[in-house]
Amino acid sequence: MLIGIISKTGIEKSLDLSTKIVEKISSDHDVWVSDVDEINIYKSKFKDTQLIITLGGDGTILSVARSISSFGIPILGINLGRVGFMTEIPYSDSLEILPKVLENINKFRIEKRLMLKAIGISNNQKFELNALNDIVLGHQSVSRLMDIDVYVDSELMAQYRADGIIISSPSGSTGYSLAAGGSIITPEQKLMLIQPIAPHMSLDVGVIVPDHSKISINIASPNKAVVSADGFDEVVLGEKDKIDVEISKHVTRFLRLNNQSDFYKQLTSRLKRDVLKNK
Repeated sequence: MLIGIISKTGIEKSLDLSTKIVEKISSDHDVWVSDVDEINIYKSKFKDTQLIITLGGDGTILSVARSISSFGIPILGINLGRVGFMTEIPYSDSLEILPKVLENINKFRIEKRLMLKAIGISNNQKFELNALNDIVLGHQSVSRLMDIDVYVDSELMAQYRADGIIISSPSGSTGYSLAAGGSIITPEQKLMLIQPIAPHMSLDVGVIVPDHSKISINIASPNKAVVSADGFDEVVLGEKDKIDVEISKHVTRFLRLNNQSDFYKQLTSRLKRDVLKNK
């Protein structure tokens, strides 16, 4: 089996674990190793790679997912981050658990999570962004309320005065959307969440739409905005520019060691752990 091991760039703990994993599994498996910022150098290996092991947190997984989703490679995340909602194995147990997983890999389930696609025009140039967590429209620089019109399937749903809009996948519901007051959605649901950021005198709750819908966002105020996908690939938009967001044809696959209900068991403990780290 060909396995890719992706470490978090410049983090000694991650690099050290990567070396130890290679030593432990390379006698039984073919391995290639990269840091997350250089993963696309190994694109020629993706079609033959059967598993990606990430050493970091959710941010590392978000970056990797953007590169490999079209190849259908499952991700197994080892958590070196703070919360790690998408990771599966704790750092402290990784060297003990990982060889056992690889020996019985066909016994574990594959979890499929939908991704988002945003298409728009900026400076008369068409762009496309893909995200596992969210597409976010926010201020470019000046902190002023923006006027944003949101349509669902060509029907006007709401006219917001807000700091921005988040279009979140179920995976993204535990990220920025949650911080903006959004609901938590179980990972394998097929829907999108429209969540305003600090709305003023407008609809102030998130709205859930089905996976077959198309969400269109029009900028109705003169101040410029920035749209990003999972915090990457920022594109500047001006007044009257529009973006369309819908479900991508690609999904991100995860190798899961536990059953689906483990999400509920881990939810409170992971959020509580993050709160304690911030104190």
